[in-house]
Amino acid sequence: MSTISAIRTGMLVGDANQGVTVSRSAVTVNSATVAAKPADSTVVSMGTSVVSDVTYTKPASLSQNRQAWSNPVKDDVSAIMALNSARRRPDGLAAQWRGLGGALLSQFATSGTSYRQTLVNYDAAAMGTGSAKELDEAALDSFSSMVAKASLKVQTRSGITVELTLAVDRGGVLGRNGLAVEIKASGSLSSAEKRALAEMAQGLDKALEGLGQPDRPRMDIADLARFDRNVLQSVDLSIKNPGEGELLSSFDLHLGADRNSINFDGALGKVDVGVDVQMPLGRVGEQQRQSSITELLRQVDAAAQRSHAESRLVTLFKDAFSQLHEAAGTTGARIAALSGNPLSGRVDTMLSGLADFTASFSGAFERTGRFGAVVETGTASYQLNQETTFTPGSQADAWRVDQKQSESLVARYVKSRGDVMLDTSSGNYDVFTVNDSTEKKTTVSVVEGRVSDAQRTFEQNLLQTMKKLVNFKVEEERETPVNRRQRENLQPNA
Repeated sequence: MSTISAIRTGMLVGDANQGVTVSRSAVTVNSATVAAKPADSTVVSMGTSVVSDVTYTKPASLSQNRQAWSNPVKDDVSAIMALNSARRRPDGLAAQWRGLGGALLSQFATSGTSYRQTLVNYDAAAMGTGSAKELDEAALDSFSSMVAKASLKVQTRSGITVELTLAVDRGGVLGRNGLAVEIKASGSLSSAEKRALAEMAQGLDKALEGLGQPDRPRMDIADLARFDRNVLQSVDLSIKNPGEGELLSSFDLHLGADRNSINFDGALGKVDVGVDVQMPLGRVGEQQRQSSITELLRQVDAAAQRSHAESRLVTLFKDAFSQLHEAAGTTGARIAALSGNPLSGRVDTMLSGLADFTASFSGAFERTGRFGAVVETGTASYQLNQETTFTPGSQADAWRVDQKQSESLVARYVKSRGDVMLDTSSGNYDVFTVNDSTEKKTTVSVVEGRVSDAQRTFEQNLLQTMKKLVNFKVEEERETPVNRRQRENLQPNA
């Protein structure tokens, strides 16, 4: 039986309680009698010969699981909806979204026509009385507005907007759950635009699969960010997941000619990363870019270790940071600000090679000891930024470029002693605070067509404090400061 046929057959589950004829002597099923009797009746034959048929009405099942569809089930998208809606709830949103967004994009790219479909699984007995059609309509009408919704918006360079929506109703009210999908466009698409949409299918599925993981959401937007920028202007992916305690509450991704950005919010904390795609960049090699990213991620790891920040949140931040910079490196919006100057290649190597950015994460965390009890709780807030300015001089061959990278970390956590359960009401625990800041500034000046000055300054101030509380009184207090200052001449042979 094909998948589609299986779905159509599944729509009738719970509708029929077939009649059965039983002969005590032969113990056989009389199929002819079954076919002749009503679907809700049972015929029992006793003895070696049939004298009379005794017919009675069998009570309806207390639970009749049904599927209600808003439109005929005749396509691959509906097949995936039926499959995903049957997956276990503990598998998270990833299981409900699996392959669905990509299939919807691919189908739309092929047909070019709008599409809507809704599926609701429900317990007919819990819905009350009525015909099958009435119960299905009531179930579809009950599709919750408090759903987990993923929305993709694609803007083409010709001005057409394509919108895709996936809604997951995990309600559980009256045994109900469901899926709803829709895709539409503001106008007719060209063959190139349809092809560009189809090429995004796998990237969309990867992004949703990663973000929808039930225990450890992950950032996987690299493939989605590789869309055809010659055909498509921008891509926006938004997720809203109402409810308390969700690891993923909201997510917004923007990929465009102006700026790439990610905003993540949930029980793990917040992640915000923005990359200025239009920032003027010179001729930068890939090796230089990757080296800068690696160095910045090393700084993030060091900050995470000092602050004890939630590891899953830090991983989301690092992946968002690196993948958005990868996306910035592929866009055609990178302007060679110094391309007309023969010194541009030399100056570029003194800079980071990255587009300007703002990046931060913040959130609460807790840690358990070897016996499973909570032994530490705290909060951490981290920021990392880069700003580059290009200042022309009074003469055509005079200018200056300044690039500043700044980093800050604020954290506070309380910890039990002896790896026992933390109980702040006892007044016996340790309190740690971290307050760090780092700034690196690079300045390159060009006068009369030559580099007149190229300097890099580095300043770092780290401070960790520890207070030992005994019966709510500070019995011991320690401060561990670290201060570094450094100046480097970037052209020692000049």
